[in-house]
Amino acid sequence: MNYEIGVYGLGVMGASIAQNILNHGFTAAVYSKAKEERHHFPAEKYPGKCKVCESEQELVQSLQSPRKIFLMITAGAPVDSVVEALLPLLEASDVIFDGGNSYYKDTDRRCRLCAGKGIHYVGTGVSGGQLGALYGASIMPGGSIEGYLAGEKILKAVAAQAGEKPCCAYIGQGGSGHYVKMVHNGIEYAILQLIGEAYMILRHGLSMSHEEVLQVFRGWQGTKLDSYLIDISVQVMEKYEEDGTPLIDRILDVAEQKGTGKWTILEAIERGVYVPGIYEAVMARNFSAKVEERREGARLIKAPGHDQESSGIREELGDALLLAIALSYSQGMELIRKASDDNGWQIDQKVLADIWRDGCIIRSRLLSDIKSALEEEKAGPLVLSEAYGEFREADCALRRIVTWADGAGMACTGFSAALHYYDYYRTQDMPVRFVQALRDCFGAHTYMRNDMPGHFHTEW
Repeated sequence: MNYEIGVYGLGVMGASIAQNILNHGFTAAVYSKAKEERHHFPAEKYPGKCKVCESEQELVQSLQSPRKIFLMITAGAPVDSVVEALLPLLEASDVIFDGGNSYYKDTDRRCRLCAGKGIHYVGTGVSGGQLGALYGASIMPGGSIEGYLAGEKILKAVAAQAGEKPCCAYIGQGGSGHYVKMVHNGIEYAILQLIGEAYMILRHGLSMSHEEVLQVFRGWQGTKLDSYLIDISVQVMEKYEEDGTPLIDRILDVAEQKGTGKWTILEAIERGVYVPGIYEAVMARNFSAKVEERREGARLIKAPGHDQESSGIREELGDALLLAIALSYSQGMELIRKASDDNGWQIDQKVLADIWRDGCIIRSRLLSDIKSALEEEKAGPLVLSEAYGEFREADCALRRIVTWADGAGMACTGFSAALHYYDYYRTQDMPVRFVQALRDCFGAHTYMRNDMPGHFHTEW
């Protein structure tokens, strides 16, 4: 029997996506280099529909032509190794889908390598974690359009469904699919940081009990803040130890990361796009590792008192969080727009708002408003769109939260970054005017004038 698709890699994500494919009635041959992963895959649940292969050659030989192989393996060198092993076994028009978190420039390179041999390569961003892979993820394929079309039926079947619309659409050429997934993760970093800061403001800034904070988060469900991340925030706070202690109180405040946030801020620097919320979220995780230094700092550096006026902070926090999250989407979308223009990808951002509506980690009610903003004719940052007018009404709340947190000595850099991003976009006269004068004074770097064209130098 020849199977419709092959899945290479049977870790948590690979095994889940394979079962999702099988649960939708497709046949699949699966393989992993790890013998224990092959052994534990539940092929017996799919009699006559699934085959566990013992080698790469057996996997390739088990597939219908043109062959379609979905890689779910660790990004980086392992992908190169597997592609190198598969290419001699494949024929023209066969397709490789890379469903891992590959760096988009690596995907670009692999697309060119495979195209030179007549093989289609599709860099496929997948968001939703284990449950998304098993029950429906947001899928962002880019690269060979022919390769995408060969697997479109399967990809759309296993994607999450927003209404009757699958959360899967072709993104663009080259590494565009993985680029969009990378920036999606950057937005995720920023939103996670904001939610963590909101919790800290309530729990430690306002000295609310765990149960009181839980009620605030529950109150945000069903509002404009309604989202997957708010839902699982409630889920996390509802978990208790056997002695009744909230589990969150026992978790060490050190956050790890896998690199997509760092890639996003490096891309933003290279392309000249301002993404302070994403940057601060990445740096907060970096700084969290300085446990001993923070303990020593808490001993040596006196914190300001909590005697400032705090009435209304609890109520305004939701509005501030809503605006800050909306600004996080704006930062990510602006970076995607710039990269698309630079690379000629022609990414339709309205499509992104659609396929992020379900399945992915950053799915939220806000995305409907964001899609409306993207449908406006004028191009430019979301923060300047007419549809963002409602969010901009919350700027007083955001300003109050940042001011209050600063006064309390709480390092809420996510909220501060959101406010700075917002304020920069309404700043007509930036302090870099003075910077340019100083640069010309010490280094003859020249400056531009606001009353005539050209570059000028002054003997200061």
